[in-house]
Amino acid sequence: MVSPHLSFVFLLAAGSIVAATLAGGCLSDAPAPDNQVIRTIPPDQASALIEENRENPNFVIVDVRGPDEFAAGHIPGAVNINSANFEEHIGSLDPEAVYLICCQKGGRSAGVREMMREAGFSEVYEIEGGMSAWTAAGLPVVRD
Repeated sequence: MVSPHLSFVFLLAAGSIVAATLAGGCLSDAPAPDNQVIRTIPPDQASALIEENRENPNFVIVDVRGPDEFAAGHIPGAVNINSANFEEHIGSLDPEAVYLICCQKGGRSAGVREMMREAGFSEVYEIEGGMSAWTAAGLPVVRD
């Protein structure tokens, strides 16, 4: 006969292992699989990435702010897909393209970055500090 104390210890240990496994698999800071490049980069590196991909038709700059924020100033060549309804548009995006995403300060783009990572997009870059950092670095902005 197994003592009740030993059974409790076993259940506690097994439960801890399951909880740790589940928590570890759900953390958003988990590394991307080997076939994905998912990075947050400073504005100067983002600017260099734009320059490197000038002729790449599969390079897309996505500004995830609201339409009014976008119209007030955005990165030249950016398209606007509001983070509030990004999930509705993700299926129309090519997961094999290269994406550079931004918002105002980095909060909304972080959520979109994770959505794209989970959907299996192969190469996604997020601008650290968003448009606030981009403009503070003196990088180009266009207004509609």
